[in-house]
Amino acid sequence: MRQRGVVLHHEHRIGYVIIRDEFGNHTVVKLLTGNDIERGDIIIGFLHGQGDQTFHNETQDVSLEVQIQGHGLSEEATIHMIQKAH
Repeated sequence: MRQRGVVLHHEHRIGYVIIRDEFGNHTVVKLLTGNDIERGDIIIGFLHGQGDQTFHNETQDVSLEVQIQGHGLSEEATIHMIQKAH
């Protein structure tokens, strides 16, 4: 099922993006293509999926190829994941 979320953070150095869904859970993705994503953008896609996915940036009307690193995460868990990826 496709979910809707909002971009909270884009860690440009490593290409990671944190998205919060409508339930308050966080998904961490790594951008595989494009860089068309900013804080506050609305994202549509299988936020609770696994592996490679195609998300739609509704705000900028572009598709993004991503690799899901984790989903259903707390804010603290997303911070830890990004710190480990550096």
